[in-house]
Amino acid sequence: MKPRWRAGLLVNPIAGVGAELAWKGTDEVEKAWDAVKQGAKQPYKEILTRIDLSLLPLEWLVTSLTPSIGEVVFEMPERSTREDTIRAAEVFKTREVDLIVFIGGDGTARDIAEVAGSTPILGIPGGVKIFSGVFIHRPEDVVSLSRWTGESMEVEILDLDEEAYRQGHATQKLFGTVRVPVIDTLQKSKEGWGGVSDQRVLEMIAERILDNNWLDGLIAVGPGGTTHSIFTHLELPKTLLGVDVYDHGERILEDATASELEKISLDEIWITPIGRQGHIFGRGNKQLTPRVIRKVGKKNIRVLATPEKMQGLPELYVDTGDPELDKELKGYIKVYISYSDTIVRKII
Repeated sequence: MKPRWRAGLLVNPIAGVGAELAWKGTDEVEKAWDAVKQGAKQPYKEILTRIDLSLLPLEWLVTSLTPSIGEVVFEMPERSTREDTIRAAEVFKTREVDLIVFIGGDGTARDIAEVAGSTPILGIPGGVKIFSGVFIHRPEDVVSLSRWTGESMEVEILDLDEEAYRQGHATQKLFGTVRVPVIDTLQKSKEGWGGVSDQRVLEMIAERILDNNWLDGLIAVGPGGTTHSIFTHLELPKTLLGVDVYDHGERILEDATASELEKISLDEIWITPIGRQGHIFGRGNKQLTPRVIRKVGKKNIRVLATPEKMQGLPELYVDTGDPELDKELKGYIKVYISYSDTIVRKII
């Protein structure tokens, strides 16, 4: 039977290269390609081993970096740039695809959105920044396309405001809208990086940390406005978008890389879910690699959040890059939401 839909499949080969290096994106293309030349991991290669796109009832038009599951309609150069991504998307458009699927992050989504028009796009998460509502939760969720009816909806393309970040602030910026397929595995767009409204609750969580001596150990603390505000109340330095390590309350590593984290024996990992999305691993904290997480163990992962944030998160997600670890992390986990209140959420 002939596939019902025609889809274009595009890979950004340097998306996510900076994740384990603690970069906040892979926007400096030449720097990223130089890192690849020096041995940096290209996440798309591992992602392609985790998904079997040939099982989907789609007719694929592909770029030369993608598997041999369809007709190659665009040759990616050895050191491709965003212009090549855009040109590949334009070729898909001229071939009248019903859907453009890509492996990348928010930057790749922005590039494709420039030419997508009314053609829906779908992101398989592979970048450093994966905050827009164009992405599925995990690469394996691409199988949900087998249930796609052709219906699409409009979502926002969000990305880090690079100029604001260079000035010491981390805010999201709207770069337009795009259509996405209506499927049940799409993540929601992240809520703003900047303000967590209930500062008193965050202050109470800080008091709980002090009164219970939770800082007594070697602890990696993940990024986000929640953890940043809690540590402000603790009067301790904390990077907003990085993973920092504390030894009995003294910061010993600032904005740590994956290799730095893998060399030490952590007692705990503290993280906060992504607002509206619910991801606790695999979004903005890929420095916390499967090796790091597995050494610490689920029982030593402490999730911190406000009641307001958790009201919109009935479940949590993980996308560590290791499907077996994702399975191990599934199930219930405590979330500390005030001085004395703890709730339980299920990682699905």
